[in-house]
Amino acid sequence: MRFLKAVYGEATATLALLMIALVIVRTIAESQPWWLAAALPWVAYALYLALLMTRLVVVRRRHPWVQLSVALVGVAAAIVAGPFAVLVAVLGLAVILGYNYWYSVQHVTARPVRVDEPLPLFPLTTMDGDVVDSSVLTHQPHVIMFIRGNWCPFCMAQVSQIAAQYRELDKRGVAVAIISPQKPEDTVELAKRFDIPMTYYIDEDGGAAAVLDIVQSGGTPVMFSAGTDLDTVVPTVIITDHTGMVLWAEHTDNHRVRPEPTTFLDVLDQHGIRSR
Repeated sequence: MRFLKAVYGEATATLALLMIALVIVRTIAESQPWWLAAALPWVAYALYLALLMTRLVVVRRRHPWVQLSVALVGVAAAIVAGPFAVLVAVLGLAVILGYNYWYSVQHVTARPVRVDEPLPLFPLTTMDGDVVDSSVLTHQPHVIMFIRGNWCPFCMAQVSQIAAQYRELDKRGVAVAIISPQKPEDTVELAKRFDIPMTYYIDEDGGAAAVLDIVQSGGTPVMFSAGTDLDTVVPTVIITDHTGMVLWAEHTDNHRVRPEPTTFLDVLDQHGIRSR
C-alpha cells in the first residue's frame, strides 16, 4: 500500500496519456466522434496534474467538483459509443476519485499537538547540519510549518503565502519556522527562493514527524524520492507563544487543503499578540 501511494501519481498520469491516445485512435478508426467522450475524465485528470506540476494553478479544494463534473459528463456521453467507451470513461472517473479521496487523504495522528500545552520536544537539524531540538522554537512566538517539500505545489503555495505576510508577523514579533523531511540541499534551495528571514529546519529521517505521529506513509512520489525515504509528513501548522505554549494547531486531513495565512493573524490577535 505504501509503494502504491508513492507511485500513484506517476502511474495514473502515464495511464491517462495512454487512454487519451487509445480514444483518439478508436475515434479515427471507427469514425465515431462519440468515442471522444470517453477521454473527458482522463483529459480533466491529466490537465489537473499538468497545472500542478507547472504550478500555474494550485486548486486547494477538498472536493474536485470540476473534475467530477467533466468525468460524469464523459461517462454519460460515452454510452452512445458503446460499452468499451463507457468502461474507459468509468476507469478515468475511478482514477479521479482515487486521487482525491484516497491518495490525497492524510494520516490522522493519534497524538495531536494540543492547545494550551507546551510544544512537544522533537529533534531538528539546521541547514548547517547542527542537531537541535524544538526548544529552539520556544524563545518567542512562532508559526511552525511542517511541509512535504519543494516538489509539492500545495506546500510551495502555502510557503509563498506566509512569506507574503511575513512583515505582518514580524510586526507582532512572531518568527516563522519551516520544517521539511526533504534532502538538505532542497531546503537550502527553498531558503534561497524565499529570501526573507524565516528559519528552515530539516526533519532528518522523519524524527520530528515520528514524535508527533504525522508521518505520511508513501507520501513522497517516486520521482522525487531519490536519496530520501518514500514517506513524508502530514502538512501541519503550529502556533506558539513566547513561552512555547501551543496556541493553535492544525493537521490537514487532505494534502490539498491548507489554512489561509490570515487565520494565523487572527489566532495571534485573539491571544493578544498584535503589531508592536
